[in-house]
Amino acid sequence: MVKARLFGRDQELAQWHQLADAVAGGNNAELTISGPSGIGKTSLLDALCADAAERGWKVMRASGDARRQLPGAMLWQWFAPLAQRLPAGSPPFDGQGEMLHRFITSTDVPAERDALSYSASWVLRSRSEARPIVAAVDDAQWLDELSLAALLDIGSLLIDVPVLLVRGVRTGPGAEHPEGLDTAGLLGVGEGAGMTQESLSGVPLHWRLEPLTSSAIETWIVERQADAARINAERVQAASGGVPFFVEELLERDLAAAQPGASGNEETVLRERLHRLSEEECAVLSAVVVLGKETTMARVKALAKPHTSRVPAILERLHGERFLASARPRPAIQHALVGEALLAELAEKVPALYRRAAAVLMAEDADPAIIAGYLLKTEPDGDEEGARVLLAAACQARRQGAFALAAQFSERALAESVLPEALRRDLFVEAAHAHAGIGQLDVAEQHGLNALDLTTGTAERVQLLLEGAVVLYDVNEVERASHYFGQALKEVEADPAADPDLRRRVIALASGAGFQQMQVAERYAEEIAAILAQDPSEDGPGDRLLLAQEALRLGITGENAALSGELGVRAYGNGKVLEENGPESNIINFVTGSLNAGERDAEALELLDAAIAQARADSSVMAHATLAYCRGAIHLNRGRLRLAQVDLEASLRAAESGWKTYVEVAAFLLASVYLARDDVASADALLPRIPLEQERVPLVQAMALQLHGTVKAGHGDHAAALEHFTAAMDLAVGLGPTLSPWTRSAIESAARLGQREYAAAVAEEAVERVRAFGAPRLTGVTLRVAALAQPPEAAVAMLHETIELLETHEGRYDHALALADLAELCLLGEDPAFLAARRQEGLAAARKSLVLSNRIGAAAVAHRMGVLLAGQEAQLPLVAENKADRLTAAEYRVCSLAAKGMTNRQIAAELFITIKAVEWHLSRAYPKLEISSRKQLASVMDARD
Repeated sequence: MVKARLFGRDQELAQWHQLADAVAGGNNAELTISGPSGIGKTSLLDALCADAAERGWKVMRASGDARRQLPGAMLWQWFAPLAQRLPAGSPPFDGQGEMLHRFITSTDVPAERDALSYSASWVLRSRSEARPIVAAVDDAQWLDELSLAALLDIGSLLIDVPVLLVRGVRTGPGAEHPEGLDTAGLLGVGEGAGMTQESLSGVPLHWRLEPLTSSAIETWIVERQADAARINAERVQAASGGVPFFVEELLERDLAAAQPGASGNEETVLRERLHRLSEEECAVLSAVVVLGKETTMARVKALAKPHTSRVPAILERLHGERFLASARPRPAIQHALVGEALLAELAEKVPALYRRAAAVLMAEDADPAIIAGYLLKTEPDGDEEGARVLLAAACQARRQGAFALAAQFSERALAESVLPEALRRDLFVEAAHAHAGIGQLDVAEQHGLNALDLTTGTAERVQLLLEGAVVLYDVNEVERASHYFGQALKEVEADPAADPDLRRRVIALASGAGFQQMQVAERYAEEIAAILAQDPSEDGPGDRLLLAQEALRLGITGENAALSGELGVRAYGNGKVLEENGPESNIINFVTGSLNAGERDAEALELLDAAIAQARADSSVMAHATLAYCRGAIHLNRGRLRLAQVDLEASLRAAESGWKTYVEVAAFLLASVYLARDDVASADALLPRIPLEQERVPLVQAMALQLHGTVKAGHGDHAAALEHFTAAMDLAVGLGPTLSPWTRSAIESAARLGQREYAAAVAEEAVERVRAFGAPRLTGVTLRVAALAQPPEAAVAMLHETIELLETHEGRYDHALALADLAELCLLGEDPAFLAARRQEGLAAARKSLVLSNRIGAAAVAHRMGVLLAGQEAQLPLVAENKADRLTAAEYRVCSLAAKGMTNRQIAAELFITIKAVEWHLSRAYPKLEISSRKQLASVMDARD
């Protein structure tokens, strides 16, 4: 199988055959090879990769480096050769893969851990369509922050694709991460021993390599030389500790007769060899060790002075003595143990060596991130040039998501005693951003204050104050955030020359964070009035932010639906708000919320579709989840149950990756969809994901109660449901009708329990508030439940108004419900005269409800009306089966996109799934839809549904 003989690893090699067969069969797998330095991890990894290459697999290699922390270095090593050949937008760097291409080819691209992981997994999935892939990384314990996170994430994103992730991980002394990162997750996988071939696919395996036995060493000795009489394998095992690196050292030096003694004999072997090096040999070897992966002949000569002319010959000699694995064209150390032993011997001379190496690289104008790695290992000496390099490297690292590394770089630069004031200020700012990124808020705040002390201009000071306030507010440090919002407002107010757009931005952010002191409230109203008085073409970013804030406030408080929608449209600015803020910004949610409240569905969906497309291009899973929730809510309002289910399920799936922003309300909405579609079991399954016992802020807890109450009501347990709804009402006092679903639910449950007096009282107030708000569709939804608490004639009149409003303003699910309620009222009442007069109206309403609910997939209403009509011995309407209801939610979404003409790759990118999954969904959907080709999809998929 392999070119080089591996001794004592027969079990691992045997299992490799089974694992390779499983991956070749289309299964994903993860393998960790761990053990102390010198145990043979790299040799075993080399053997597996060599065999994979012989099998025709694509082999991708990378390695961590304790002395070279470059953000995303593993991804660069894996994908850069391909990215340099292919343009962005072409497979596999299309769809979600485009973000990875931008990251690799430009240092200015901001990176988020989840986004980068998803983008990399897309590229791996795409490439594995042609042939299996082994993506290997050695010395994974030394990966940079971003690469480590990606490596831990990617495995869970590669399901049922022929990709094998292999990671070599050092354990024991010397395995510490240079940034102090926790690398325990690399070893948190199961053991490989004893597993069957069937259990290998998709299961993380772990081979913990043990020292070689004397039997394995004896086999090695015999195969190495025929005359092995004088070599004692047991002594070799004792002297080497069974570590293959030291076994080979002993055999190469004919020291196999070494007596077993105290622990540490193996290190002694290497140390004694280093002591025998001449001064010039030590200088050259030190240069190679310190330069590491940046080693070139020219750089070695620069560091090895005054022995420059003899460097080539010395390198060849060191190669022959097995200190170097290669001498040309790029000298490389034989083993990490050689370098570590040498650095330990040099002790106090090491910082000076790294300082000289940094100077050599600076003279060549090398990448700041590379130079910074060397500067970290030096002592501060007032080096301004080095501090500027560290600042540039810190900025780059932070943009690429490596916050811990950025903090290290900026702190090291700040340790320089004498720096220009402007440079020190910039370093404080960068350090504040970096420490905030890793959650060290107290440290970040202090650095921010230090930067503020060195800042003079109003715009610059206000920007710093706002950045600090927003960071604190985002982690619920409201009081501390309010202090900085207030200070920012004071400073901008005190400067008559301050930019008006900046002032409006301060007021918008401060009011949005709940900082409603009188000064803010007064200025808020004044600025809104000034914006409304100006021509919309003059609106700037701060204006749009304040408009969005006011639009959302109107929607939340229930003051003016039409104005909320109008301001939302103006804040949208034909897409400018997305261009200025990006899909991850809360401003997009604000604008969408106001458009939703104002029932401006077209503009809301236009904004959301564009934002989702951008989030997809950025592989931003969290932004995609939030935006999909927002779009799902609008689809549900309009009665597009199938599309709502797809979007809301996508959001809930992201919750497994850490999405928490709107998970409670998304779960409630999804439960509503499931119950509408008569899928009670799926609604039940949501409850354990949102336990009521969890501590939450009041509004979020109200949403959790709403979810549980909705499911209880779906089971017909209106008594328990009403308890949940009234508890939610107590937690969310003062909200407008758009954010009060519990009020409408409480009316319905109370009415169905026979508590008509309570239901009528709550309904009267709810109807008054929603009419004052002026949202037509929401008025119809509220009138429907209010009718349940009215006397028959009043209820009929209310339902007639409901039906007209919902038909005119596209609320098709609630329209079907209103028709069903009207049918039951006219056919199941207790007054014979009323029933006789209303029978034909009731039958017509039941038939209309049945047809409409069948069309939109509201199976629960359709079943309810079918039973009602059968009980009345009435003729059922001719209802053609909606074949789309045969599809699962995932199949429906895939087919609806394919019906629009999207390719499989485009659909996969849109839905954050694999191309293989798209093909699978389509192949399962065609027989259900009774079609045979993609061209027929448009005839069976109604875009309105």
